[in-house]
Amino acid sequence: MTIAEQLLKEGMEKGIEKGMEKNKREVAKELLKDGIEVALVVKYTKLSFEEVEDILKQ
Repeated sequence: MTIAEQLLKEGMEKGIEKGMEKNKREVAKELLKDGIEVALVVKYTKLSFEEVEDILKQ
């Protein structure tokens, strides 16, 4: 694998991870809107308590 191919692969992996994180935050936002408790949102999204609290404040 060339250096360019390796860098492309790493960039794609980071992009996928970033997209998955964004999706978790969107799901958490919808769960919170529906009145689901913060502890359950943390449990099922695997976001930290602080991240969910930040979403709740928005």
